[in-house]
Amino acid sequence: MSEILKEKYLVKKYEQLSWREVAKAPISAISGVSEQDAVDLKSSFDIETVGDFARNPFVCIAQGINSFSKATAEILDKTFNSKEFKEMRGLPIHAIKGVSEGDSALLKRAFGIDTIQELAENKYIYVAQIIVTLAFLEELVS
Repeated sequence: MSEILKEKYLVKKYEQLSWREVAKAPISAISGVSEQDAVDLKSSFDIETVGDFARNPFVCIAQGINSFSKATAEILDKTFNSKEFKEMRGLPIHAIKGVSEGDSALLKRAFGIDTIQELAENKYIYVAQIIVTLAFLEELVS
C-alpha cells in the first residue's frame, strides 16, 4: 500500500525515500506541485518542505475555520448557530491575519485557491499532511 501511495502522490525521484525523508523533501516532491509553485510558497509563506506545508499555521487556521463552520449545527445550540461561521469559509485567504493579498495571489496562481475553504481542502495539503503522519508513524515503529 505504501508503495502505491508513493507512486500516486510523489515525483518519481522521491518514491524510494522513507516517509521521514519525504517529509523533509522540497514541496515539489509532491506530484502536481511545480517548481514555480514551490518558489511561490517559499516567497509567500516560507514553505520549503512537505512538512512545512503540512504544518503551516495559515493552513491549520483555514482548516480549523472550515471544520468548525461545517460543524456549527452539531456543536452549538441553534439559538447560537450563526451563518457567520459558514460565511467565513468563503472569505478570501487574506482575511486570515498575517496573510497578505499578495500571498493570496500566489496561492491563486499556484493552486487556483481563492477562499479559506479551498485552502483548507486543497488536495496537495492533504497529501503533505498524510506524508507527515506516515513519517511520524514510521519513526514510532523504528
